[in-house]
Amino acid sequence: MSLLKDIRNRSGLLVTIIAIALLIFILESALESRRGLSVSDQSKVAVINGKDVSIIEFQDKLDQAETNQKSQSPNGTIDENMRDNLRQQVWNQILIEYIVKPRYSQLGLGVSTDELYDMVQGKDPHPQIKQAFSDPNTKEFKPENVVNFLKNMEKDETGDTKHRWIVFEQAMKEERVSQKYTAMVKKGIYITTAEAKRNYAGTTQTANFRFVAKRYSDIQDSTITVSEDEIKKYYNENKNKYKQTETVRGFDYVEFNVVPSNDDRQAALESMEKLKPEFIKAEVDSDFVNQNSDNRYVAKYIDRGAGFIYFDSLLRSPIGTVVGPYVEGTVFKISKLSGTAMMPDSVKARHILISIENGNVAKAKEKADSLKNAIKGGKKFEDLAMEFSKDPGSAAKGGDLGWFKEGMMVKPFNDACFHGKIGDLQVVESQFGVHLIEVTAKGVETKKLLLSTVDHNLMPSSATYQYYYGKANEFAGKNNQKATFESTVKEQGLNKRSADNIRETDKNFNGIENAREVVRWAYGAKKDEVSQVFQIGDRYIIAMLTKIKEKGILPLEEVHESVENEAKKQKKAEKYIAEFESNLKGATSIDQVAQKMNLQVEESGPQTFITGMLNGYGREAAIIGDVFGSKVKTLSKASKGENAVFIYEVSELSELQPSADNYKSNREKVGNSLRQRVDYEIFDALKNKADIEDRRAIFF
Repeated sequence: MSLLKDIRNRSGLLVTIIAIALLIFILESALESRRGLSVSDQSKVAVINGKDVSIIEFQDKLDQAETNQKSQSPNGTIDENMRDNLRQQVWNQILIEYIVKPRYSQLGLGVSTDELYDMVQGKDPHPQIKQAFSDPNTKEFKPENVVNFLKNMEKDETGDTKHRWIVFEQAMKEERVSQKYTAMVKKGIYITTAEAKRNYAGTTQTANFRFVAKRYSDIQDSTITVSEDEIKKYYNENKNKYKQTETVRGFDYVEFNVVPSNDDRQAALESMEKLKPEFIKAEVDSDFVNQNSDNRYVAKYIDRGAGFIYFDSLLRSPIGTVVGPYVEGTVFKISKLSGTAMMPDSVKARHILISIENGNVAKAKEKADSLKNAIKGGKKFEDLAMEFSKDPGSAAKGGDLGWFKEGMMVKPFNDACFHGKIGDLQVVESQFGVHLIEVTAKGVETKKLLLSTVDHNLMPSSATYQYYYGKANEFAGKNNQKATFESTVKEQGLNKRSADNIRETDKNFNGIENAREVVRWAYGAKKDEVSQVFQIGDRYIIAMLTKIKEKGILPLEEVHESVENEAKKQKKAEKYIAEFESNLKGATSIDQVAQKMNLQVEESGPQTFITGMLNGYGREAAIIGDVFGSKVKTLSKASKGENAVFIYEVSELSELQPSADNYKSNREKVGNSLRQRVDYEIFDALKNKADIEDRRAIFF
């Protein structure tokens, strides 16, 4: 029965491990029959390669995923971030079922009965099977343990164990099929000698060249005029530069941030004043703080160095004196003198940290007590610390922590040190484990104050929220057109911000969280449309849609500004090329051209083909590619680069040392690099090739 319990406890974890490895969140699909049914647009969560995926199917899988997660979570709860992660896992599972698994079927991939037997109890057991059914003492895998488990499985009247085993078994089969598929892809990768030679040359051969350049930035864009025909021509010749891989939106927005008013500050002061008489009468200060403060009570002694404004007055006051209200930042406080003590300004201590394993505090304390007795019996503290302490930083120094002030350590440790005597050995439990502590020295003792503090964060009132909502609503009502929106922002000096490349499933933008309503609006609005007022936390937002970028090649009107800038760069390049070609006539060296044009000859330094970077100019792959195809000591023609127009002269091109061994090692290197990428790129490659209409944003 112990093995039965073990597999029941482990099976959820085993499935999760396998699922992560495969990018498949393993769930049994109870909805196979639904796939052939027609699904209305309102209930489609996706259309993948022409097949409808219903929200019912998605939600059923999500419910099962949440159930799975709760069984593994310590507190059994799921927050919104975890729920988002589960939605993404289920989405990946859907994609795999509709995109990847059909590939398995097309190739005839599967797991035979004999193969599955081998994975469960044969010569090649799955690693998780070996782990679950190995002898705990010898670590030896026992196939008979699996057989006994399978026989006893039926004794679970709930059927839960059998269900878990079926899910686990299916996970193993899918993992094996996936491994076969990726293995086939990897085996299909072959690097030719020419590719190996090219890689070898690109990484080992170097070129040094001298060049003259004219940067595009030397001419202001405002001085260059391009016609609409020139813009269209450039766009038509370079359409792939403006290909959008996913649908995105962009919008401008203004914020009206809600901040507490003077009335709110006055109300906070009056509220704290009303608490003072009750605080004075309170018999248990910690209880009063916990009942009336925004933060729970923390016992802490302070000295003059803490900078408390009432320190000197309370030093001469009786216990029970209440001071305030006073303000620290945006927090209103009243404090009560709950006690005083003569305490050192700092202490020096050493400790031995014992870890608490499997929640067994008693065992850790027993270990600490045995070390304590050993020290009393003559063993050296520092020797035991170096041998047994789980705090590596201090263990190396014999447990020594050096000098520290009040509040620098966690409270149980702090209190033991500041209230303990020099030389005493104390056993204390903290969040880090069990400590055996010895205070080795104390600083000068001074009088310290124990304060109990009630604090209230200054918050805007409902009237303040209403005031800012009124301002935001007035702005939205009067400026619901693009022209008035922009002019009013300028006239009133409002801070207009932009949010670009917002995806349909995004929930946040520009650090603003829980902004799903704004994103939903952006995907239903028309360009230049102004939104209603959105409240997100302590701010009101009004947005104006500025960009609609659908998947595919963007229309010219959407990228007109970018195309115009590129067309201007093209015109600058043509102008520079004409200048260079004019001055190249009759020139026999690059120095002559530079002198004619009053330009400087620059040195490239050693360059490799594969880098594509030119110092001082950034990425100039085309120019460096041309360099490696040029003859040494030959003056080039003018060439258009990314950031400038260049002429160059190769001064040195290193000789390759070709050999079969070099090419062989490069063939293996390039092949291994490609094969390593298969595991994580194959899923993305199939996704990119598939026709996917993602409609999740409608539902989540």
